[in-house]
Amino acid sequence: MSRDTTPLERQLKNFISDGTPSEIIARYESLPERAQKSDFGRFDNNVVVLDTETTGFSLAHDELTQIAAARVENGEIVDWFVTFVNPGKPIPEDVAHLTDIHDEDVADAPSASEALADLAAFVGDAVVVAHNAEFDRNFTTKHPTGYPLLENTWVDSLDLSRIALPRMKSHRLIDLVKAFGAPRSTHRADEDVAATCALLRILLAAVEAMPTMLLREIASMAEPNDWPTVVVFKYFAERAVETSEEKPLPFSLRTLRRERVGKTDLRPLVDADEIAADPGRSLLLPTADAVAQAFTAEGVVGSLYEEYEQRGEQVAMAEAVRNAFARSRNLMVEAGTGVGKSMAYLLPAAIIARDNGINVGVATKTNALLDQLVYHELPALSEELGADLTYAALKGFSHYPCLHKVERLVVEGPGMRTVGKEQKPQAPALAALLSFIEQTAYDDIDGLKIDYRTLPRWMITTTSHDCLRRKCPFFGTSCFVHGSRRKAEAANIVVTNHSLLFCDLAADGGLLPPIRYWVVDEAHSAESEARRAFSLELAEEDILSLARRVASEESRRNVFVRAERTVVMPGNESSTTLFYGLTGKARRAGAEFGEAAQAFCKALPDLFFYDTNKRSKGYETVDLWLNDEIRHGSLFQNIARLGRAMAERAEKMVTVCQELVGYLEDIEGAAVIQREIASIAMEMKEIIQNVEVICTQCPERYVYAASLSRKTDRPQNKLEALLVSVGETLNETLYARTHSVVYASATLTVDGSFNSFSQAMGLNESEFSVADELLLASSYDFDNQMVVYVVNDMPEPNDPSYLGALQRLLIDAHRAQNGSMLTLFTNRREMEKCFEEVQPALKGDDLRVVCQKWGVSVKGLRDDFLADEHLSLFALKSFWEGFDAPGATLKGVVIPKLPFSKPTDPLSCERAARDDAAWRRYVLPAAVLETKQAAGRLIRKADDRGILILADKRLITKGYGKTFLRSLPSQNIRFLSAAQIVDEIAARR
Repeated sequence: MSRDTTPLERQLKNFISDGTPSEIIARYESLPERAQKSDFGRFDNNVVVLDTETTGFSLAHDELTQIAAARVENGEIVDWFVTFVNPGKPIPEDVAHLTDIHDEDVADAPSASEALADLAAFVGDAVVVAHNAEFDRNFTTKHPTGYPLLENTWVDSLDLSRIALPRMKSHRLIDLVKAFGAPRSTHRADEDVAATCALLRILLAAVEAMPTMLLREIASMAEPNDWPTVVVFKYFAERAVETSEEKPLPFSLRTLRRERVGKTDLRPLVDADEIAADPGRSLLLPTADAVAQAFTAEGVVGSLYEEYEQRGEQVAMAEAVRNAFARSRNLMVEAGTGVGKSMAYLLPAAIIARDNGINVGVATKTNALLDQLVYHELPALSEELGADLTYAALKGFSHYPCLHKVERLVVEGPGMRTVGKEQKPQAPALAALLSFIEQTAYDDIDGLKIDYRTLPRWMITTTSHDCLRRKCPFFGTSCFVHGSRRKAEAANIVVTNHSLLFCDLAADGGLLPPIRYWVVDEAHSAESEARRAFSLELAEEDILSLARRVASEESRRNVFVRAERTVVMPGNESSTTLFYGLTGKARRAGAEFGEAAQAFCKALPDLFFYDTNKRSKGYETVDLWLNDEIRHGSLFQNIARLGRAMAERAEKMVTVCQELVGYLEDIEGAAVIQREIASIAMEMKEIIQNVEVICTQCPERYVYAASLSRKTDRPQNKLEALLVSVGETLNETLYARTHSVVYASATLTVDGSFNSFSQAMGLNESEFSVADELLLASSYDFDNQMVVYVVNDMPEPNDPSYLGALQRLLIDAHRAQNGSMLTLFTNRREMEKCFEEVQPALKGDDLRVVCQKWGVSVKGLRDDFLADEHLSLFALKSFWEGFDAPGATLKGVVIPKLPFSKPTDPLSCERAARDDAAWRRYVLPAAVLETKQAAGRLIRKADDRGILILADKRLITKGYGKTFLRSLPSQNIRFLSAAQIVDEIAARR
């Protein structure tokens, strides 16, 4: 029998990453009790926990506002030091809001010099613990009176949490204390110190619970001068060895991995094509009655929810998916908010996959939905259907750690890496990565919280080109990538993302199992993702990076120089001579390629000559349509000539690389360098192919574009060939290889018609792409839940008075609504100009507005918006879809301008040149769907209420306005002046 869980354990599970192995969850759950009972030696005595508040994050420009420190003995606070500090400057509004420290609090407080002198005396020679210790150490040692603190050992509790608890969703202090039931932190220094004190023993217990072999390896990674927190790992590693009766084993990543995943037996399922080809077999299908029964209160789906109500729309969708699979037909489904489309397709897909022993694929756009399916919907469904149902998530190579690369980092030892102008240790990031590997079966590293500035993802992941495959000692179930793939091959339901689905098609298979039945959810984004996968490009950054690998004078960069230095040839003198002859030939070919690559890339900015759009001058990046006239002009012809010269050099590189790869085939210990040379040959072939298409043949199936950057600090220019029609290619690949593809989304139709989506995705164009349609309204009462306001006295967007009118509308609407508004812009400049006016105007009303400025974390904005019921947000593209803010957090959405693509967009330009009706056929439907997505942010639950304000007068003055309005989920549309709208909003509150 399983024991009952405590409230704390149930709470803790909400903070642990989905997919964490059960024994790791149990380890985390044991920490509070372990912390109570354990003796942590030197870290139980003479420890001071410290926290500071400041006017901002800049060491050069900001100052302290509060210091708090507590002396801790055996987990108990025995003495306090707390003081406000006069920063000598005003405290910014956002900081005051966050910390609740205001100018009047610090007016009579001591100066930083005075406060730091007292702090140094309080701390003495204690070990100092702080969460994100570098920040506090920098500010407390900024003034001479704080210099004595430089002599103390500083332990970073943030490092400890990231390393010992890598499977936590967040390592913010406020989240950790919530997870373990410690005193809450509220961003005041004294309360943060109390929280850190309570958390410290939990973290020490977590370090103590780590495997001894891993502890010893982390302890050896650095010395305290480079990484002070390593003293904790050194102490517990030494203590573990002293108390163990067994001889300590040397660190082995293979042992660590073997203990986690063992020798898992993952046998691939039957390819559904085999069933179709066997005259004696046919697909086993649930009956229509069985599917309908599953959605009753007593059925499989009804049993998953406490207060389940059968929805006719959900049953209709499930039956349509079942019929599509049964008849080997494709299906387009628009299912409005509240239908429950995920379970509507999962139930029939799961039953068919399980009963036939085949794979069924589900592709999502967002990781949020992928995780929801894999860690919530499918486990619940599996429990109801029986243990025979299996499922797995699968992403591309770059989402998983490469154990071969990680092992090499361990052997070489982490060093220091330049971040900005500072040297930072790699050890904390590598330690957290190793701990994650120890605590993980096959999950990706997308949620891993480490400092990727010190350990960039390219250093710890690989690509399909570079993977050693069978020559790698980790190949098979130990490998994250290939283990995940084998798990997927053995799974009934394979959940992946749009990117991998279409990249697999572009690569002619090999990345995914042979899946013949697909559900593509969030399908409104499928066309753009498919186009991205099938596009060709000549990117300056990639070309120059490849050139460095074959032409650099530095041995660590040049693969052929490294081959000469690392490959140990047999004693045969003729073999050695031949090997050095081949590497010498390769180095010469590499130098020639490097020169040609530099010449090609240097010429790309010449295309700025064709940028005649005055509005683009202030933008850092320009997208240029390379029409026939430009491509036949002298500037582009010169670039094409240089591209062909580069391709000729690349062909020589391919030949010599292939010779080297063949020669190294049987040389012991040469697998890594052999694979790298083979990878270079493949990348050279891509350049040759792309030059042929973009610079020579220029087939009509593509639109040609240049992306040019005005910034010169990083190579970002590129030439692209983008498919004009994705559908044609999908008919040759996806539909020809599958039996059924179901496209599902809340937004597929325009004015009630699937035509634009169907044409975009190539449906109904061949015998394999025949598709049925199903349009299901939302089960919510949108007309009562959402009021749509169209501003009828707004200037049109190209009118000079438009911006001022918009700013006034935003100020008045936010006041009337009392915040909780999301304004979705199509233009960054317009957003920032509005923010400059609106934010100060609302300050006096105690209404906060934040803005999605450059460098601001999208996740941070989302979290802040959800946490503060009255906060309002000005945002761009990343918030138009996939952003859920149910309840009172979001009461109103404002769309200042209809989201038409830019007139200079290369694809739109090409389509317009080929088709007089292109704008209505492509641009208009895309804008309508995007507007529907934005409107969908508002009503996420059955009891949500809200307003949608459309501030674009073209909805009234242009004929296409009716298309937008008829496509909205609510037809409760009111055409009013700005003043009338504001009055109504205020009256509705």
